[in-house]
Amino acid sequence: MSSGTFYYGTIIDKPLQEVWDFFQSTDNLAAITTFPKITVKGSEKSEEGAEIELQMNFYAATLSWKSKISEVSEPNYFIDEGTAVPFPFKKWRHVHAFKTEPDGRTKMIDMVQFDASVPSAAVKLMLYGMFSDRKRKLNSLLGATE
Repeated sequence: MSSGTFYYGTIIDKPLQEVWDFFQSTDNLAAITTFPKITVKGSEKSEEGAEIELQMNFYAATLSWKSKISEVSEPNYFIDEGTAVPFPFKKWRHVHAFKTEPDGRTKMIDMVQFDASVPSAAVKLMLYGMFSDRKRKLNSLLGATE
């Protein structure tokens, strides 16, 4: 088993409150995730105690991912923790943090702490691809630039 921490930063050309509001809708998680294509079930809002299930479609197979929003500090961050995560994960903790940049844009920092049954480097490569793809989608929806 391996463990690790992955960081990813995105600059969004919108003020903090607008970005926070966007990420409070769990439907927007589906809107920014193109692979795997996901369907969100459960809570519609990223609020403390909310339970969310993602159905991930990998063409040949559909996997389920369950998590719970364990902590919220509006508009600074919220944390989701996996309660039933698929292979290769054993543990998942994702901090979604937001801060205002000096120019008024918002910096979003994703920090993922994980335990997995594959090497940490492989997980980080997969996460980099997923978050890079999300950044491209955020760019079309909100104006993410970096």
